Amino acid sequence: MKITTYIVEGLTAFLVRTLLRPKVYYLEPPKRRGRLDAPSLLIINHTGHLDGPVVTTVFRKNRIHNLAAKDRFEQRGFGFFLRNTRCIPIDRQNADLSWIHESIKVIQQDKECVAIFPEGRHGESRKQLPFHPGAAMLAAVSNAPLVMVYIDGPIKVLGPRVRLMVSPPFHLDPPTNGMNSDYLNEQTEMLQRKMKDLMNEFISRTSCSSSRP
Repeated sequence: MKITTYIVEGLTAFLVRTLLRPKVYYLEPPKRRGRLDAPSLLIINHTGHLDGPVVTTVFRKNRIHNLAAKDRFEQRGFGFFLRNTRCIPIDRQNADLSWIHESIKVIQQDKECVAIFPEGRHGESRKQLPFHPGAAMLAAVSNAPLVMVYIDGPIKVLGPRVRLMVSPPFHLDPPTNGMNSDYLNEQTEMLQRKMKDLMNEFISRTSCSSSRP
């Protein structure tokens, strides 16, 4: 890994902790706060460009590779950040599955974590967009434990403190008739329901102290 990566990641973690001050709630008490016990696939709702850096900082003791749109890697400034923070490019314009192979390598060989944003684009605050099936496909192929992360966005620098809720790890039900479209659609809908339930639990727990709508 390039020395630039360690510098960029270290600086990013410092800025996230200082400016965004993430606070994490857990659906169930974890064995160790702020650390994943196994190479995992993180399923995260998408509120903005800062989602990845926030989750990466929260689980700083794990190495997390965020999936990001390939075209973003070519953007000035932002592309430099993505290329130096363990991000995996995903081509949204073509039927390219190289991101799946790279993600499986990260989880199974490197014993590190992958974060995916199945909405595919930024959603509105507390409004969930439909999930794409890529997360369910990657989960089924890699057999990695899944961890849902709800971010109560949008994240604003020097705005309200960023708050997240994290689920305990779980696995998808294995396909009984092969990994066909029915199976992927069923598992995708299940993941979407779990994210909505996680959001509702977060709102329930924080409604008394939250100043947000």
